[in-house]
Amino acid sequence: MKILMVLLALLCISAGTPFESINYLRDTNGSLTIDEVKNATFTSTSSDNLGTENGIYWFKIDAITADREILELKSSHVNNLALYDSSGKELNIMKDTRFPSYFLIKRNLEFPLYLKANFPVEAYFPIHHSDESAFASREKRSLLSIGFFYGTAIALIAAILTFYFIVRNTQFLFFAFLVLAVLLSILTKDNVLYLFGITNNISISLEIFGHYLVGVSGTGFMMFYLQVRPHQIWIKYAMLAMSTLSTIFLITYLISQNIIGFIGVDITCIATVVLMWILMLMIAKGARKLILIGVYSINILFLADYFLLHIFNLSFIHYTPAQVAVAASFNFTLIAILLLVSFKDIQRKGVLMKQKLMFQVQELKELSAYKNVQDADDNYMESLIYQYGLENMEVRILNDISKGLSNEMIALKHSISDDRLQQLTSSLYSKLGLDDGTDLKEISF
Repeated sequence: MKILMVLLALLCISAGTPFESINYLRDTNGSLTIDEVKNATFTSTSSDNLGTENGIYWFKIDAITADREILELKSSHVNNLALYDSSGKELNIMKDTRFPSYFLIKRNLEFPLYLKANFPVEAYFPIHHSDESAFASREKRSLLSIGFFYGTAIALIAAILTFYFIVRNTQFLFFAFLVLAVLLSILTKDNVLYLFGITNNISISLEIFGHYLVGVSGTGFMMFYLQVRPHQIWIKYAMLAMSTLSTIFLITYLISQNIIGFIGVDITCIATVVLMWILMLMIAKGARKLILIGVYSINILFLADYFLLHIFNLSFIHYTPAQVAVAASFNFTLIAILLLVSFKDIQRKGVLMKQKLMFQVQELKELSAYKNVQDADDNYMESLIYQYGLENMEVRILNDISKGLSNEMIALKHSISDDRLQQLTSSLYSKLGLDDGTDLKEISF
């Protein structure tokens, strides 16, 4: 438990020191040069999020405090960065870092510095600076948190697939798909792919695809695992409509890289999840319903705030990527508990089904034994018919005698008189070569 608390503490430690104020210049046309920027007037702001006012920005950095510092732009929605000093010299970006970073040596630079960046989604520019030791320590903790969180998620997916191969229940495939979609969304938002050299353009496309998969998984869960009653059918059609719109918005974004497509996918994804949870709450009863209301409300706030409201600069909870990882870890834990409960329930149903199947097999064996006896009797009767040339009525009477019926019952069954029955019986005696006193039951059996 202590180790877990230490890991969670490492995840939540602040990352770097932000500037108290940021001087920015929006390059509306994207045509400004470094010489033009040096003579331009910058706007000062204490906020690092301008919402949907995306595009190309220039940032002016007047000075750094230490002789050697690391400058970071801790955003996953940024690309095409360039850093210049006042002499026009362009600095090289650092390699193998989690976020775009620059190594600054004060004596080699002419201040102020000018940072150019393009923000394709929201204009979010958390610019941080720190000394070398703090940066190195933070990167180590970052790698530790990555290994802890994503290792847990991958292990959970492996466990889910193991459950599937054991019981062959497609419900586990759905859970694996859901965890993979959530993992992809957080992985890209956390900018882990940048650490492995994948550009942010690809990372952003994968992020919105992960959001799309979350919404589609909600629709799939509704279609295959929830029983939709007639008065709830509107939810089904609403979810299908949201998934259709989400597909259209996804294609629009992938083709045009337009922020409207990105926001559209997020809105329809969250709407789909909300509709699915409304349906599940309508189905749930008792104390379980109250628990679901609490859990679902917290998750909706998390999804809406972190993935949607942040784009509009309306976020009110202000998650850090580390806190998101912790929250997702708890969600994964809940999913794991749910899987164990489902696995136990499937095992219980499997035992009951096995017992019922064994009972049915026993019944089939008994029926098969009876049929074998009956088949043997039928074969013997047929041999008598063909061997002695019995007529139809004689065969019927012989069959009734084999069943132990009395003369009165045989006569009543076939609507014949006692004399007629006596004639037919005598004919049987004659054809079978028997005396009148021989018991026909002994012949037939």
